[in-house]
Amino acid sequence: MAANLKKTVEFPSTTFVTVVDAKMAPDQANAKVILSVIPVTDEEIVLESLKTYRHDIIKEMARSMRLRHLPKIHWTFDQTEEKAFGIEKYIDELKDKGEL
Repeated sequence: MAANLKKTVEFPSTTFVTVVDAKMAPDQANAKVILSVIPVTDEEIVLESLKTYRHDIIKEMARSMRLRHLPKIHWTFDQTEEKAFGIEKYIDELKDKGEL
């Protein structure tokens, strides 16, 4: 999927998009693709780009995977960076209060 997106989708030049994981349902009707987007504030822009290039993504998927029926793709975003930032902020607050 990463190669497919790199080949078919134009993301803003200031946005870094990484495919974290991709899973297909056993019946191959649905696929879940987890993306990491930096900066996180560009997630909506990335989602719009994916919608714009949907046909091209599906076409490339059909060509490269040779599936009879193509799955419906569900895009989600990895929240690891955001959670890590929240934890770091909480630790800093505890240090400032002298509780850590």
